[in-house]
Amino acid sequence: MTDYFVLTQLILDDLYFPGGGKKLHQLGGGTYTVAGMRVWSKSVGFCCGLGPDYTGNYDHWFQKNGIEMSGAPRTQKCVRSSVTYFENGERDERVVPGYGTFTEMMPQVSEIPASYRNAKGMYVYKDCDPVYWEALKKYIASSSSVVCWEIDSFYATREHRQNIADSLGSIDLFSLNLTEGRRITNETDPKAVVRQLHDLGAKKLILRMGANGALVSEGAGIWHIPAIETKVVDVTGGGNSSTGGFLVGYCETGDLVQAGIMASVAASFILQQYGVPEDMDALMPRAREIAASTQAVLL
Repeated sequence: MTDYFVLTQLILDDLYFPGGGKKLHQLGGGTYTVAGMRVWSKSVGFCCGLGPDYTGNYDHWFQKNGIEMSGAPRTQKCVRSSVTYFENGERDERVVPGYGTFTEMMPQVSEIPASYRNAKGMYVYKDCDPVYWEALKKYIASSSSVVCWEIDSFYATREHRQNIADSLGSIDLFSLNLTEGRRITNETDPKAVVRQLHDLGAKKLILRMGANGALVSEGAGIWHIPAIETKVVDVTGGGNSSTGGFLVGYCETGDLVQAGIMASVAASFILQQYGVPEDMDALMPRAREIAASTQAVLL
């Protein structure tokens, strides 16, 4: 049995830097969430659409780190994303033509393997598509997993509030960043954003604020989780990995604050290089040390 699993796309990033440098075929998308989980657990799986180009090209990291890959086979090649970085810190991201699209490579609920049925925790990155959520809600109702939803940023708007509320009723943990929270609630103060999200139906949540850390709350109180000091090379995947660590942390401890600290630690390892760390086992002892010395603050 797999303890934790990710339900979303595997994306391959082609990174282009100012001055002409580039890094091609970097593992991205749901891989960052997998890595955030893998900081804290050795029993992690990834249900994703896998193209015929996966085996022999992109499978090394998953094999090395013992990730259970129950991919949903596709005839299309794995999603490729072209990311161009600019001198001012901005970036432009576009899907490369000729490869699978995000829609084509999103695993269906019916493709979740039976071995994941009794997982401790399940992560899904998804928009508010009511057809997909109808199937997902049925799965959740038949599963004992703690479910964490990281909302697709494009759909984190006030226009989709009702669909968001409908989805929140079925999940345990909600993860989003401050910009997304502000768009949904029309609030600017982070604490007000958290309160509005609870009013919308969020039971337990993490509001990610980048270098300013995160807020976690289950309604009774709001805690500030500090960002872990680290050398930041690339912020891509910080939110995904944080959410993966958050889910495992909550399932393993039952403590939302400790889960937030574990989320922050997981993200700190992802920010230190482009892509994901090569050897996840090597990070686990240090992760425990950092978490033990990190303190949250009740606001």
